Amino acid sequence: MAKSIQQVRVTAVTRQVPGVVSIDFEPGGLSPRVFVDDHVKIMLPAPGPEHLSAPDSQTLPAAGSETLSTPDPAAPAAQATQPAPAPAPLLRTYTRRRADPATGAWGIDVLRLPHDGPGARWADSVAPGDVVTVRGPGGHWQMPDSAEPMTVLMVGDAVAQPAIANALEALPADSSAIVLVEEGDLHYPLPQRPGVRIVPVPVSPGGAALVDAVRDLATPSGPWWAFVHGQAEMVRPLRRHLRVDRGLPKERMHLSAYWFSGRDTEAWRAIKSRFNKAMIAESGD
Repeated sequence: MAKSIQQVRVTAVTRQVPGVVSIDFEPGGLSPRVFVDDHVKIMLPAPGPEHLSAPDSQTLPAAGSETLSTPDPAAPAAQATQPAPAPAPLLRTYTRRRADPATGAWGIDVLRLPHDGPGARWADSVAPGDVVTVRGPGGHWQMPDSAEPMTVLMVGDAVAQPAIANALEALPADSSAIVLVEEGDLHYPLPQRPGVRIVPVPVSPGGAALVDAVRDLATPSGPWWAFVHGQAEMVRPLRRHLRVDRGLPKERMHLSAYWFSGRDTEAWRAIKSRFNKAMIAESGD
């Protein structure tokens, strides 16, 4: 899928469901939505001083990365007075929940969780007519083309629900789905249809309740796939469980770790590649 960077205009903002901000955009030349995990990255302005907090041990830059240092008193005065470079914009990833094939218009749903991050602040203030910079779309997973009815196990926390909604809409009419979704105060409107069983799971540290709920499930009869998105601490043990304990081929799984507890998006992005490699290796792949 071709990716591009372009500016697009917001056409509508609705807040009909508590905790969900639906934001729609003009076409902007983005490719049509063809993947279940279709997503875009939106560039947000770096936070101002009023939103900055002291770093802790989990968000300090890794060794070898750029760090702030105390100016050398012996350095030339001109160097000491040079203006600091402007902070780079922040990238936040969102599932492209709506995409009209006829007009090219598209939209995202921002889930307003109880924390004050850059994406939440943007969702609180965005209005029709605003212009935002978008990179994408990305994605690569399509609903399997099975010769016989299949079952798709869908597992996710709150932030994964838009992607799960896309997967439910793409599910073939003769197939079924078991949806285990973490649900606290946020009640995202997942599509309802015959053959789909949605099981709310309590919010728990590290998504432990979701992991336990999957382990307690009977293995589906017939061909089945797994679609697991959300917190990294939940995705990792589930990959091992599905591969090692259930014997599910890796080709029948689509897993995506969105975030890691205690790290902001930038700190998580810095370690995500190493995390994914370790997760795959511990399953013997």
